[in-house]
Amino acid sequence: MTKTNLLEKRKKLEQRKNRLKQLEVSLNVQERKNRTRRLIELGGLVSKAQLENWNANALLGGLLFLKEKEQDASQMNVWTYKGGVAFSSEKEIK
Repeated sequence: MTKTNLLEKRKKLEQRKNRLKQLEVSLNVQERKNRTRRLIELGGLVSKAQLENWNANALLGGLLFLKEKEQDASQMNVWTYKGGVAFSSEKEIK
């Protein structure tokens, strides 16, 4: 291989490497945006449940209690139903 060919290959490899870095950066930005959106949604749910006046310890304790009950499928079904009713009634009001 000639020196020119090696330089061209190296240049192409560097370009690919740079494109990969750009893709990684854009993926990281998208992941951060998705996480931020989800955190905002969760805050909205706390507000819909009228729990924004709870202090942080009480709110976290309540969420941990819910997490403990997560394995109970029938309880999860009840919560899913109640949440669906709450969202439906809110849409009907609007």
